[in-house]
Amino acid sequence: MEKEKFITEQHKKARSFYRILGPVLLFIGAICLIMASIDFFTLQGFEEPKFFWLFFLSLPIIFIGFVLTGFGFGGAIAKYQSREYAPVAKDTFNYLATETTSGVKEISKAIQEGANSTQSLICYKCNGENLIHAKFCSYCGEKLVQICPHCEEVNTADALYCNHCGKSL
Repeated sequence: MEKEKFITEQHKKARSFYRILGPVLLFIGAICLIMASIDFFTLQGFEEPKFFWLFFLSLPIIFIGFVLTGFGFGGAIAKYQSREYAPVAKDTFNYLATETTSGVKEISKAIQEGANSTQSLICYKCNGENLIHAKFCSYCGEKLVQICPHCEEVNTADALYCNHCGKSL
């Protein structure tokens, strides 16, 4: 019964008004356009058209009629389209779910393996494996990182140039 509250009497009256006025304006605009076209394309020699101004009148009338018709019949059109598209969307979703299952499993496995692996930093002097955030080697005490004096970004200890700004370290 929520639907009854959403679509009020005023809404129903406006929709009925648009369903009548929109097509009427479309019809009037089309008649004006036809009259202007006949007048323009049946000229003899250098004769001036009498109803050329109807071109300028018909196009806005057709546009307004089209918009009002859309307001009047928009709900019905949307319901029709949803009934047409929903089965296609469902079939597409099911197809994608079926066909991508193995790929999703592989990606999930790779993510889990990446999360479980510990990243390490290798000392350039003794090749010792250290924690990724270590600043000094736990085997030989050598400095593992150096801070750029120009941009203050972290670089490996053996870097000659900053990985961020490119200046000499």
